[in-house]
Amino acid sequence: MARILPSLLKPTRIRTRLWQAGVALAIFILTMAIGNIFSPPEKAVTSDMLGLDFLPFYASGALARTGRADLLYNIPAVAAFERETAKPLGMDLGKHFGPFWNPPFYAWVFAPLSTLPYRQALAIWTMLNVAALGVSFVLLVRMLPKGTSWQSWMLVPLLMLVSIPFVQAISHGQNTFTSLLLLCAAVTAWRSRKALWAGVFCGLLFYKPQHAAVLGAVLTLSLGRRALLGFGGVVATLTLITAVTMPGAMGDWLHRLPINVHFMQVENPYNWERHATLKAFWRMLLQGHSTGEATPLVTLLTTLCTALAAVGLLSAISRCRSPFVDNVWTNETAAIRLDRLIVATVTATPLMMPFYFDYDLLLLAVPAVLFAGEMLSAIPGKPAAASDRWLIRSWALLFGTLLINGPLSHFIGIGLIAPPLALVAGFSIMRARRKPQKDHSPTRCAKEIDAMLQPRKAA
Repeated sequence: MARILPSLLKPTRIRTRLWQAGVALAIFILTMAIGNIFSPPEKAVTSDMLGLDFLPFYASGALARTGRADLLYNIPAVAAFERETAKPLGMDLGKHFGPFWNPPFYAWVFAPLSTLPYRQALAIWTMLNVAALGVSFVLLVRMLPKGTSWQSWMLVPLLMLVSIPFVQAISHGQNTFTSLLLLCAAVTAWRSRKALWAGVFCGLLFYKPQHAAVLGAVLTLSLGRRALLGFGGVVATLTLITAVTMPGAMGDWLHRLPINVHFMQVENPYNWERHATLKAFWRMLLQGHSTGEATPLVTLLTTLCTALAAVGLLSAISRCRSPFVDNVWTNETAAIRLDRLIVATVTATPLMMPFYFDYDLLLLAVPAVLFAGEMLSAIPGKPAAASDRWLIRSWALLFGTLLINGPLSHFIGIGLIAPPLALVAGFSIMRARRKPQKDHSPTRCAKEIDAMLQPRKAA
């Protein structure tokens, strides 16, 4: 019995290790939450500190509703509105405030909420986020192979709920869960080859252009004109709605957005460690938190790395579009090749964008589930490729890095998110570009499978 017990406790499978890590993190988070209740008020996390990212949304809804859309991107006006909202509630914002970054049509989403008291509006917004997250869970689980056991699919909600991006998004009052739901819907349609619907959901994701830009381009190149029609039709409709209900607001956004970004990131010290972009990594590595324009070297390195990722994605698209015959003997199918392209696209997107916060990395749950689904459907006994094993390690490294990124990156002066994310994206692009086996002979594949099973037969 003394020998059997350690062997039972030893995590010999990836799924077992993931359950152990997920449960341990859940216990840790629960312990911290309970400890916070009994902490002195000056050291505890209070309700006044939660949901502060909802303030710019609330302000945008009020400005749109009251016919002051011309102030949506006026930083002094938005900052003043946020402080006026926070002051009666006893919320001390100090010098902090949040600009409204999204396209102007997105302000109409919050117009109804802005008619309510702030705390009530925040509570409803949180419930809507939870609902979006719940639907996302369902769509993500459906991406796994049919017949997947509960021990496997339950890991999807568990690992998402204990991840740092989830904790940040729910505590900040962010809109990440809306993005996740739209991405899940777009990917579900994409995998079913429903090009028009995939384009529609991707177009709705344009409320955060950094989420929709690369996805829309790859989707169009993958599925063709119907995807472009869906994507372009939604974007055109949203632009028309803006032109009718907020004359001049779209032009104001296009004009002021670069100015506001310059004010926040160049004229003031900026928390670059919170971004998952190549720009943030090189900027922090070579310039730290100092103000001022990016140096030519930072710009050059960012451009080269972004171009490298773009070339890799283009190559993966070409590989996915090439004529291909499903081969169940090698597990090389058109559906799996499409999944690999989607994984490469979503994982590379944060790196290539100029603006991508760490809480939005919750969207990486989609490629993680697709990759896990392929691993679950692999031929039993067939060893994983070396690059696949390294990709698994890279996912684990990225998940762990996000747990410590905030305080450690600020302390050492180096952004920790981009390197493991680049590994995940790089290995994912390599998998999407992988050539199928030349010999698709069932006889040869059967011999290979039989050779893999020989050790088991001998045993």
